[in-house]
Amino acid sequence: MEIGSQNRATVLAIGFALTFQIYASAMSFETLSEDLFTPMHDRLFSTPAEGRSLVLSVLLSGTVVSFMQSCVVLVFSMLILGASFPNFPFVLAIILLSVLFNQLLGTVLLLFCGSPKAANIVTTVYGSVVPMLVGLYFPLPKSALVRFLRLYGTPMSLANTASLGVMEGDWLQAIITIGPLVGLSVVLFVLLKGLVRRVVA
Repeated sequence: MEIGSQNRATVLAIGFALTFQIYASAMSFETLSEDLFTPMHDRLFSTPAEGRSLVLSVLLSGTVVSFMQSCVVLVFSMLILGASFPNFPFVLAIILLSVLFNQLLGTVLLLFCGSPKAANIVTTVYGSVVPMLVGLYFPLPKSALVRFLRLYGTPMSLANTASLGVMEGDWLQAIITIGPLVGLSVVLFVLLKGLVRRVVA
């Protein structure tokens, strides 16, 4: 991970906060799997409850909880490890965007796979590999391809690079990386709408 002028604790705190968000997406799809892929489905949809409202409420609650967890990681790192986060409100905005992306991704995976077990496997593999590509656990080779993957190659890379960019005051870098993350989130939301119609029909 490129540190720039930030201390190691700051860089690691951002990296681990983003990593935990990937696994936090399991909260949403575990809840939804109970509602949509068990006998609870028939009981729920025999009531006036609307499928889209149910999915959105679970998605919203998962987003709130995951964002709070990320905030706890950052605050803990400030109080205990001496991390500092310049332009902290902008960092939080990027963290929130990343949370939303991961919650959407987990929900889309569940509805697409139709099985919480399969979605969990995909999420676990994704959550294991992506932080390594960002360079969170160990230094990576310094080739151009590896550098591109570390900075831009995955959604976590985009959020990490954007966060470090705003802390460094590199607003162009932040905008360049936030744009694709917003675009990916919009794509997932569009996919989610179609998948919800299929599942609740």
